[in-house]
Amino acid sequence: MRENKVKISVVVPVYNSETYIEDCITALLSQNYPADHYEIIMVDNNSKDCSPDIIKRYPDIKYLKRNKQGSYAARNKGILHAKGEIIAFTDADCAPSVDWLRNIEDVFRHPEISVILGRNQFASDSHILSMLTGYEAEKAAYALSGDDKTIYYGYANNMATRKKLFNRVGLFLEIYRGADVIFVRRMVDDYSCEAVRYFSNMSVRHLEISSQRVYFQKQYIYGKSYKNYHKIKSARTLTTAERLKVFKATCKTNHYSLTKSGLLFIILSMGAFCYELGRKGGRLDNEAR
Repeated sequence: MRENKVKISVVVPVYNSETYIEDCITALLSQNYPADHYEIIMVDNNSKDCSPDIIKRYPDIKYLKRNKQGSYAARNKGILHAKGEIIAFTDADCAPSVDWLRNIEDVFRHPEISVILGRNQFASDSHILSMLTGYEAEKAAYALSGDDKTIYYGYANNMATRKKLFNRVGLFLEIYRGADVIFVRRMVDDYSCEAVRYFSNMSVRHLEISSQRVYFQKQYIYGKSYKNYHKIKSARTLTTAERLKVFKATCKTNHYSLTKSGLLFIILSMGAFCYELGRKGGRLDNEAR
């Protein structure tokens, strides 16, 4: 690889990811983007499984280690070693679409855009997971396409930024969860909402979310992470009215029948319950410290 040609650095934190990491690597190496225009940096974060051995089978991947535990600590190590003007983030349990990097480069041709977030699909296109994918995409488009700074959020499994931003605002906070939300909020506060955009063609498949049950577990975890960023001025989650608006838009966009709409409503209500349960649990954990 000729380093002077590198335009995009892909940074992937790795922790006990042997189940999915081969799929992630295959997807990244199969991009329809010039191989000498991007680099892949995988940062092992004290894995106890075979993840490091799998990475080392691929000489085209830059392998790093970060002993401080936490995915944001690992990402920061990758950022410091990145050579590209653009840094793209995904996770070791994710498989980006074949045109992921090409779409990222196309969006950054617009100089006013500093951060982009893409569409997250789940492990399969089963009946229920495809509906949840549709809802999550509609929610991201709603939250990341308006002028209300308070509802902007981030997710580092499908995000890309200009590297120079880290020189201006600093690296990710090295907390357990929520630093991607904090980073995006910094961007809209310091620049504008126009600096952060959602782009549906920038697609990543989240392989870990393989069932409705796992989706609920994730909602609980996301709720617990709320305590890490809710103290930022004016940061908030969507209101019930806003969620209903997103739900209706999802049903209309995907032409769901009354039956499918009802099923999606029930599933989302259960997910919201799990999120609130995690949020309350996280708050109690925080108060107990």
